[in-house]
Amino acid sequence: MILLVPTTPEVPRFHRPTWGGSLVGALLLVLCYFQFTPVLQSDQEYIDYLVALKEEGIIDDPLLEVAHLEKRPLLSLAIAPKSWSLERAVFSNFLHGSFLHLTLNVIGTIAGLRICTAFMPFLCSFSIFLVGGTTGLLFSILLNSHSSGDYVPHLGASAGVFALMGAYYVYNFRFRTTYFFWFPSRQGTVSLKTSWFFFFDVILLELLLSTAQFIPQTFDGVDHLAHVGGFLSGIFLALVLRIAQRWPSILQTRGEFLYWNNFLGPKLKEKGYDPIQTAYIGWTELLKINFFNDQLKFRLAAHLTKHCKHFSDEQLKISFGYFGPTFTRLNQKSVAALVHAVLREGRRLPEEWLRKIPYDSIIRICQKMVLSPDGQNEMLNLILAYQRAQKSNPKISKKLAALISKMQTLQINQQRASGE
Repeated sequence: MILLVPTTPEVPRFHRPTWGGSLVGALLLVLCYFQFTPVLQSDQEYIDYLVALKEEGIIDDPLLEVAHLEKRPLLSLAIAPKSWSLERAVFSNFLHGSFLHLTLNVIGTIAGLRICTAFMPFLCSFSIFLVGGTTGLLFSILLNSHSSGDYVPHLGASAGVFALMGAYYVYNFRFRTTYFFWFPSRQGTVSLKTSWFFFFDVILLELLLSTAQFIPQTFDGVDHLAHVGGFLSGIFLALVLRIAQRWPSILQTRGEFLYWNNFLGPKLKEKGYDPIQTAYIGWTELLKINFFNDQLKFRLAAHLTKHCKHFSDEQLKISFGYFGPTFTRLNQKSVAALVHAVLREGRRLPEEWLRKIPYDSIIRICQKMVLSPDGQNEMLNLILAYQRAQKSNPKISKKLAALISKMQTLQINQQRASGE
Protein backbone atom coordinates (compact mmCIF):
# COMPACT_ATOMS: atom_id res chain seq x y z
CA MET A 1 0.00 0.00 0.00
CA ILE A 2 1.22 3.53 -0.88
CA LEU A 3 -0.11 6.73 0.69
CA LEU A 4 0.66 10.26 -0.52
CA VAL A 5 -1.19 13.14 1.16
CA PRO A 6 -0.63 16.90 0.59
CA THR A 7 -0.01 18.65 3.92
CA THR A 8 1.12 22.20 3.08
CA PRO A 9 2.53 24.32 0.27
CA GLU A 10 6.32 24.39 0.53
CA VAL A 11 6.73 27.67 2.41
CA PRO A 12 8.54 28.93 5.53
CA ARG A 13 7.04 27.97 8.87
CA PHE A 14 5.32 31.32 9.51
CA HIS A 15 3.53 31.11 6.12
CA ARG A 16 2.16 27.62 6.69
CA PRO A 17 -1.60 26.91 6.96
CA THR A 18 -3.38 27.28 10.29
CA TRP A 19 -5.98 25.04 11.92
CA GLY A 20 -8.57 27.41 13.42
CA GLY A 21 -10.97 27.96 10.50
CA SER A 22 -10.79 24.35 9.31
CA LEU A 23 -11.88 23.06 12.72
CA VAL A 24 -14.84 25.47 12.70
CA GLY A 25 -15.94 24.12 9.32
CA ALA A 26 -15.58 20.51 10.47
CA LEU A 27 -17.53 21.22 13.67
CA LEU A 28 -20.36 22.68 11.61
CA LEU A 29 -20.60 19.47 9.57
CA VAL A 30 -20.65 17.31 12.71
CA LEU A 31 -23.35 19.42 14.40
CA CYS A 32 -25.57 19.30 11.30
CA TYR A 33 -25.16 15.54 11.06
CA PHE A 34 -26.32 14.88 14.61
CA GLN A 35 -29.01 17.56 14.44
CA PHE A 36 -30.66 15.96 11.40
CA THR A 37 -30.00 12.29 12.15
CA PRO A 38 -33.73 11.78 12.99
CA VAL A 39 -34.65 12.94 9.46
CA LEU A 40 -32.11 10.52 7.94
CA GLN A 41 -33.47 7.66 10.04
CA SER A 42 -37.05 8.56 9.13
CA ASP A 43 -36.10 8.63 5.45
CA GLN A 44 -34.47 5.20 5.67
CA GLU A 45 -37.54 3.76 7.41
CA TYR A 46 -39.77 5.29 4.72
CA ILE A 47 -37.68 3.73 1.91
CA ASP A 48 -37.71 0.35 3.66
CA TYR A 49 -41.49 0.62 3.94
CA LEU A 50 -41.83 1.38 0.20
CA VAL A 51 -39.58 -1.57 -0.67
CA ALA A 52 -41.78 -3.86 1.42
CA LEU A 53 -44.92 -2.59 -0.30
CA LYS A 54 -43.30 -3.14 -3.67
CA GLU A 55 -42.31 -6.71 -2.80
CA GLU A 56 -45.85 -7.46 -1.65
CA GLY A 57 -47.20 -6.13 -4.93
CA ILE A 58 -49.15 -3.32 -3.32
CA ILE A 59 -47.15 -0.76 -5.32
CA ASP A 60 -46.98 -2.10 -8.86
CA ASP A 61 -47.53 1.07 -10.85
CA PRO A 62 -44.39 3.17 -11.66
CA LEU A 63 -46.40 6.38 -11.41
CA LEU A 64 -47.63 5.39 -7.95
CA GLU A 65 -44.05 4.60 -6.91
CA VAL A 66 -42.91 8.05 -8.09
CA ALA A 67 -45.75 9.67 -6.15
CA HIS A 68 -44.52 7.98 -2.96
CA LEU A 69 -40.86 8.80 -3.62
CA GLU A 70 -41.70 12.48 -3.98
CA LYS A 71 -42.75 12.43 -0.32
CA ARG A 72 -39.60 10.89 1.17
CA PRO A 73 -38.60 12.91 4.30
CA LEU A 74 -35.00 13.65 3.25
CA LEU A 75 -36.18 15.68 0.26
CA SER A 76 -37.43 18.35 2.67
CA LEU A 77 -33.72 19.12 3.31
CA ALA A 78 -31.70 17.78 0.35
CA ILE A 79 -31.97 17.96 -3.43
CA ALA A 80 -32.70 15.36 -6.10
CA PRO A 81 -32.84 15.64 -9.91
CA LYS A 82 -36.63 16.05 -9.89
CA SER A 83 -36.92 17.88 -6.58
CA TRP A 84 -34.60 20.77 -5.84
CA SER A 85 -34.33 24.40 -4.84
CA LEU A 86 -31.39 26.72 -4.31
CA GLU A 87 -31.89 26.79 -0.53
CA ARG A 88 -31.85 23.00 -0.28
CA ALA A 89 -28.87 22.85 -2.67
CA VAL A 90 -26.88 25.00 -0.24
CA PHE A 91 -28.02 23.00 2.78
CA SER A 92 -27.18 19.67 1.10
CA ASN A 93 -23.49 20.45 1.63
CA PHE A 94 -23.99 19.89 5.38
CA LEU A 95 -25.94 16.62 5.18
CA HIS A 96 -24.39 13.16 5.12
CA GLY A 97 -25.97 9.76 4.62
CA SER A 98 -23.85 7.83 7.12
CA PHE A 99 -21.22 8.28 9.79
CA LEU A 100 -18.53 6.96 7.39
CA HIS A 101 -19.63 9.50 4.77
CA LEU A 102 -19.40 12.23 7.41
CA THR A 103 -15.97 11.09 8.63
CA LEU A 104 -14.41 11.11 5.17
CA ASN A 105 -15.80 14.56 4.37
CA VAL A 106 -14.78 15.99 7.74
CA ILE A 107 -11.20 14.90 7.04
CA GLY A 108 -11.37 16.41 3.55
CA THR A 109 -12.92 19.65 4.82
CA ILE A 110 -10.29 20.09 7.53
CA ALA A 111 -7.51 19.46 4.99
CA GLY A 112 -9.03 21.73 2.34
CA LEU A 113 -9.94 24.69 4.55
CA ARG A 114 -6.63 24.46 6.39
CA ILE A 115 -4.38 24.30 3.32
CA CYS A 116 -6.16 27.28 1.70
CA THR A 117 -5.43 29.54 4.69
CA ALA A 118 -1.93 30.00 3.23
CA PHE A 119 -3.55 32.09 0.47
CA MET A 120 -6.84 33.57 1.66
CA PRO A 121 -8.83 34.47 4.79
CA PHE A 122 -11.18 31.86 6.26
CA LEU A 123 -14.34 33.58 5.02
CA CYS A 124 -13.06 33.51 1.44
CA SER A 125 -12.12 29.82 1.58
CA PHE A 126 -15.41 28.93 3.31
CA SER A 127 -17.33 30.84 0.63
CA ILE A 128 -15.51 28.86 -2.08
CA PHE A 129 -16.34 25.67 -0.19
CA LEU A 130 -20.04 26.59 0.03
CA VAL A 131 -20.57 28.11 -3.44
CA GLY A 132 -18.37 25.54 -5.17
CA GLY A 133 -20.02 22.65 -3.35
CA THR A 134 -23.51 23.90 -4.18
CA THR A 135 -22.57 24.37 -7.83
CA GLY A 136 -21.09 20.86 -7.93
CA LEU A 137 -24.27 19.29 -6.55
CA LEU A 138 -26.44 21.22 -9.02
CA PHE A 139 -24.05 20.28 -11.82
CA SER A 140 -24.50 16.62 -10.93
CA ILE A 141 -28.30 16.54 -10.74
CA LEU A 142 -28.70 18.51 -13.97
CA LEU A 143 -26.33 16.27 -15.95
CA ASN A 144 -26.97 12.85 -14.52
CA SER A 145 -30.46 11.92 -13.38
CA HIS A 146 -30.78 8.60 -15.22
CA SER A 147 -28.11 6.63 -13.36
CA SER A 148 -28.82 7.79 -9.83
CA GLY A 149 -32.62 8.10 -9.89
CA ASP A 150 -34.98 11.04 -10.12
CA TYR A 151 -35.63 11.13 -6.37
CA VAL A 152 -32.30 9.97 -4.95
CA PRO A 153 -30.93 12.80 -2.77
CA HIS A 154 -27.56 14.33 -3.65
CA LEU A 155 -25.79 15.47 -0.51
CA GLY A 156 -22.43 15.77 1.23
CA ALA A 157 -19.48 18.15 1.49
CA SER A 158 -17.25 16.35 -1.02
CA ALA A 159 -18.08 18.76 -3.87
CA GLY A 160 -17.05 21.64 -1.59
CA VAL A 161 -13.82 19.81 -0.73
CA PHE A 162 -13.06 19.53 -4.45
CA ALA A 163 -13.83 23.24 -4.85
CA LEU A 164 -11.14 23.95 -2.24
CA MET A 165 -8.79 21.64 -4.15
CA GLY A 166 -9.43 23.67 -7.31
CA ALA A 167 -8.73 26.92 -5.43
CA TYR A 168 -5.49 25.45 -4.07
CA TYR A 169 -4.28 24.52 -7.55
CA VAL A 170 -5.00 28.05 -8.81
CA TYR A 171 -2.89 29.62 -6.05
CA ASN A 172 -0.08 27.04 -5.84
CA PHE A 173 0.01 25.43 -9.29
CA ARG A 174 3.42 26.89 -10.24
CA PHE A 175 5.00 26.15 -6.86
CA ARG A 176 5.71 23.05 -4.76
CA THR A 177 3.68 21.11 -2.21
CA THR A 178 4.94 19.12 0.76
CA TYR A 179 3.41 15.63 0.78
CA PHE A 180 3.35 13.06 3.57
CA PHE A 181 4.20 9.66 2.09
CA TRP A 182 3.80 6.23 3.59
CA PHE A 183 5.36 3.05 2.26
CA PRO A 184 5.47 -0.26 4.15
CA SER A 185 9.20 0.22 4.73
CA ARG A 186 9.50 4.00 4.98
CA GLN A 187 7.52 7.12 5.93
CA GLY A 188 8.25 10.84 5.79
CA THR A 189 7.66 14.02 3.80
CA VAL A 190 8.72 15.04 0.30
CA SER A 191 8.28 18.27 -1.69
CA LEU A 192 7.07 17.88 -5.28
CA LYS A 193 5.74 20.13 -8.01
CA THR A 194 2.04 20.82 -7.45
CA SER A 195 1.38 20.70 -11.20
CA TRP A 196 2.37 17.01 -11.37
CA PHE A 197 -0.50 16.01 -9.09
CA PHE A 198 -3.05 18.24 -10.80
CA PHE A 199 -2.97 15.91 -13.80
CA PHE A 200 -2.93 12.72 -11.74
CA ASP A 201 -5.50 13.62 -9.08
CA VAL A 202 -7.99 15.44 -11.25
CA ILE A 203 -7.63 14.65 -14.94
CA LEU A 204 -6.87 10.93 -14.73
CA LEU A 205 -8.95 10.02 -11.67
CA GLU A 206 -12.05 12.15 -11.42
CA LEU A 207 -12.77 12.81 -15.11
CA LEU A 208 -12.51 9.13 -16.00
CA LEU A 209 -14.72 8.10 -13.10
CA SER A 210 -17.21 10.84 -13.97
CA THR A 211 -17.47 9.52 -17.50
CA ALA A 212 -18.09 6.05 -16.11
CA GLN A 213 -20.88 7.47 -13.94
CA PHE A 214 -23.02 7.83 -17.08
CA ILE A 215 -23.00 4.01 -17.38
CA PRO A 216 -25.44 2.66 -14.78
CA GLN A 217 -23.79 -0.77 -14.63
CA THR A 218 -20.46 0.74 -13.52
CA PHE A 219 -21.84 3.36 -11.16
CA ASP A 220 -19.96 3.06 -7.85
CA GLY A 221 -22.26 5.14 -5.65
CA VAL A 222 -19.88 8.12 -5.48
CA ASP A 223 -21.06 11.36 -7.06
CA HIS A 224 -18.00 12.03 -9.25
CA LEU A 225 -19.87 14.57 -11.35
CA ALA A 226 -20.41 16.69 -8.25
CA HIS A 227 -16.66 16.43 -7.56
CA VAL A 228 -15.83 17.69 -11.05
CA GLY A 229 -18.44 20.45 -10.88
CA GLY A 230 -17.11 21.54 -7.49
CA PHE A 231 -13.53 21.46 -8.71
CA LEU A 232 -14.27 23.57 -11.79
CA SER A 233 -16.26 26.02 -9.64
CA GLY A 234 -13.37 26.29 -7.20
CA ILE A 235 -10.97 27.11 -10.04
CA PHE A 236 -13.32 29.77 -11.40
CA LEU A 237 -13.99 31.37 -8.00
CA ALA A 238 -10.29 31.42 -7.09
CA LEU A 239 -9.40 33.04 -10.42
CA VAL A 240 -12.06 35.71 -9.87
CA LEU A 241 -10.74 36.32 -6.35
CA ARG A 242 -7.13 36.64 -7.56
CA ILE A 243 -8.15 39.12 -10.26
CA ALA A 244 -10.16 41.16 -7.74
CA GLN A 245 -7.16 41.15 -5.38
CA ARG A 246 -4.73 42.01 -8.22
CA TRP A 247 -2.54 39.20 -6.99
CA PRO A 248 0.82 39.13 -8.88
CA SER A 249 1.45 35.71 -10.40
CA ILE A 250 4.95 35.49 -8.89
CA LEU A 251 3.68 35.64 -5.28
CA GLN A 252 2.88 32.39 -3.51
CA THR A 253 1.40 33.11 -0.08
CA ARG A 254 -0.94 35.62 1.50
CA GLY A 255 1.93 36.85 3.68
CA GLU A 256 3.95 37.80 0.59
CA PHE A 257 0.90 39.44 -0.99
CA LEU A 258 0.16 41.57 2.08
CA TYR A 259 3.84 42.53 2.45
CA TRP A 260 4.05 43.55 -1.21
CA ASN A 261 0.73 45.41 -1.30
CA ASN A 262 0.91 47.24 2.01
CA PHE A 263 4.61 47.88 2.49
CA LEU A 264 7.20 46.91 -0.11
CA GLY A 265 5.44 48.10 -3.29
CA PRO A 266 4.62 51.60 -1.98
CA LYS A 267 8.10 51.89 -0.41
CA LEU A 268 9.89 51.17 -3.70
CA LYS A 269 7.75 53.74 -5.51
CA GLU A 270 8.47 56.42 -2.89
CA LYS A 271 12.24 55.83 -2.90
CA GLY A 272 12.48 56.38 -6.65
CA TYR A 273 15.09 53.71 -7.46
CA ASP A 274 16.01 53.18 -11.09
CA PRO A 275 14.02 50.29 -12.67
CA ILE A 276 16.95 47.84 -12.66
CA GLN A 277 17.63 48.27 -8.95
CA THR A 278 13.92 48.43 -8.10
CA ALA A 279 13.31 44.98 -9.57
CA TYR A 280 16.37 43.54 -7.79
CA ILE A 281 15.34 44.97 -4.41
CA GLY A 282 11.77 43.77 -4.88
CA TRP A 283 12.73 40.17 -5.68
CA THR A 284 15.35 39.87 -2.94
CA GLU A 285 13.18 41.49 -0.25
CA LEU A 286 10.33 39.08 -1.03
CA LEU A 287 12.73 36.14 -1.01
CA LYS A 288 13.77 37.09 2.51
CA ILE A 289 10.30 36.20 3.74
CA ASN A 290 9.77 33.18 1.44
CA PHE A 291 12.99 31.49 0.41
CA PHE A 292 11.04 28.69 -1.32
CA ASN A 293 9.41 30.89 -3.98
CA ASP A 294 10.97 29.60 -7.20
CA GLN A 295 9.04 32.07 -9.36
CA LEU A 296 10.82 34.97 -7.63
CA LYS A 297 14.16 33.19 -8.05
CA PHE A 298 13.49 32.61 -11.73
CA ARG A 299 12.68 36.31 -12.25
CA LEU A 300 15.74 37.34 -10.27
CA ALA A 301 18.03 35.03 -12.27
CA ALA A 302 16.66 36.35 -15.57
CA HIS A 303 17.06 39.95 -14.37
CA LEU A 304 20.67 39.40 -13.28
CA THR A 305 21.46 37.65 -16.57
CA LYS A 306 20.23 40.64 -18.54
CA HIS A 307 21.76 43.37 -16.34
CA CYS A 308 24.74 41.62 -14.74
CA LYS A 309 27.14 44.56 -15.10
CA HIS A 310 24.87 46.85 -13.08
CA PHE A 311 25.24 44.85 -9.85
CA SER A 312 28.04 44.75 -7.32
CA ASP A 313 29.86 41.62 -6.17
CA GLU A 314 27.97 41.79 -2.89
CA GLN A 315 24.60 41.92 -4.68
CA LEU A 316 25.62 38.93 -6.81
CA LYS A 317 26.66 37.05 -3.69
CA ILE A 318 23.31 37.75 -2.02
CA SER A 319 21.41 36.71 -5.14
CA PHE A 320 23.30 33.47 -5.69
CA GLY A 321 22.58 32.60 -2.07
CA TYR A 322 18.94 32.07 -3.08
CA PHE A 323 19.80 29.67 -5.92
CA GLY A 324 20.17 26.53 -3.84
CA PRO A 325 20.77 22.95 -5.05
CA THR A 326 17.06 22.21 -5.61
CA PHE A 327 16.43 25.34 -7.68
CA THR A 328 19.64 24.77 -9.64
CA ARG A 329 18.66 21.18 -10.42
CA LEU A 330 15.13 22.12 -11.55
CA ASN A 331 16.14 25.26 -13.50
CA GLN A 332 19.47 24.36 -15.08
CA LYS A 333 18.91 26.43 -18.23
CA SER A 334 18.18 29.60 -16.24
CA VAL A 335 21.16 29.12 -13.90
CA ALA A 336 23.47 28.27 -16.81
CA ALA A 337 22.50 31.51 -18.59
CA LEU A 338 23.24 33.51 -15.43
CA VAL A 339 26.61 31.81 -14.82
CA HIS A 340 27.54 32.43 -18.45
CA ALA A 341 26.62 36.11 -18.18
CA VAL A 342 28.63 36.59 -14.96
CA LEU A 343 31.75 34.88 -16.34
CA ARG A 344 31.46 36.70 -19.67
CA GLU A 345 31.65 40.02 -17.80
CA GLY A 346 34.87 38.85 -16.11
CA ARG A 347 33.14 38.60 -12.70
CA ARG A 348 33.77 35.90 -10.10
CA LEU A 349 31.12 33.43 -9.02
CA PRO A 350 30.51 33.40 -5.24
CA GLU A 351 32.50 30.58 -3.64
CA GLU A 352 29.77 30.01 -1.05
CA TRP A 353 27.38 29.13 -3.85
CA LEU A 354 29.89 26.87 -5.62
CA ARG A 355 30.59 24.96 -2.41
CA LYS A 356 26.95 23.94 -1.91
CA ILE A 357 26.09 22.98 -5.51
CA PRO A 358 26.54 19.25 -6.25
CA TYR A 359 29.02 18.09 -8.87
CA ASP A 360 26.34 16.62 -11.16
CA SER A 361 24.49 19.98 -11.27
CA ILE A 362 27.69 21.76 -12.30
CA ILE A 363 28.21 19.23 -15.10
CA ARG A 364 24.66 19.79 -16.35
CA ILE A 365 25.18 23.56 -16.27
CA CYS A 366 28.31 23.04 -18.37
CA GLN A 367 26.29 20.99 -20.85
CA LYS A 368 23.86 23.90 -21.21
CA MET A 369 26.69 26.42 -21.59
CA VAL A 370 28.51 24.47 -24.28
CA LEU A 371 25.52 24.95 -26.59
CA SER A 372 26.40 28.65 -26.76
CA PRO A 373 28.99 29.62 -29.43
CA ASP A 374 31.14 31.51 -26.92
CA GLY A 375 30.33 29.29 -23.96
CA GLN A 376 33.34 26.98 -23.98
CA ASN A 377 35.79 29.47 -22.42
CA GLU A 378 33.30 30.37 -19.72
CA MET A 379 32.62 26.67 -19.13
CA LEU A 380 36.33 26.07 -18.42
CA ASN A 381 36.36 29.09 -16.08
CA LEU A 382 33.35 27.63 -14.26
CA ILE A 383 35.11 24.30 -13.75
CA LEU A 384 38.26 26.07 -12.49
CA ALA A 385 36.22 28.18 -10.07
CA TYR A 386 34.36 25.08 -8.87
CA GLN A 387 37.69 23.29 -8.35
CA ARG A 388 38.93 26.15 -6.13
CA ALA A 389 35.72 26.08 -4.10
CA GLN A 390 35.86 22.27 -3.68
CA LYS A 391 39.57 21.97 -2.85
CA SER A 392 38.72 20.48 0.55
CA ASN A 393 36.91 17.58 -1.15
CA PRO A 394 39.61 15.24 -2.55
CA LYS A 395 37.15 13.01 -4.42
CA ILE A 396 35.57 15.86 -6.38
CA SER A 397 38.95 17.56 -6.89
CA LYS A 398 40.29 14.41 -8.56
CA LYS A 399 37.32 14.27 -10.94
CA LEU A 400 37.68 17.96 -11.74
CA ALA A 401 41.40 17.69 -12.44
CA ALA A 402 40.78 14.97 -15.01
CA LEU A 403 37.92 16.95 -16.56
CA ILE A 404 39.99 20.16 -16.76
CA SER A 405 42.86 18.28 -18.43
CA LYS A 406 40.51 16.91 -21.11
CA MET A 407 38.92 20.32 -21.69
CA GLN A 408 42.28 22.04 -22.03
CA THR A 409 43.48 19.40 -24.49
CA LEU A 410 40.31 19.77 -26.52
CA GLN A 411 40.67 23.56 -26.51
CA ILE A 412 44.28 23.34 -27.76
CA ASN A 413 43.25 20.94 -30.53
CA GLN A 414 40.46 23.28 -31.62
CA GLN A 415 42.86 26.24 -31.70
CA ARG A 416 45.32 24.28 -33.83
CA ALA A 417 42.57 23.19 -36.20
CA SER A 418 41.33 26.75 -36.62
CA GLY A 419 44.92 27.96 -37.20
CA GLU A 420 45.46 25.44 -39.97
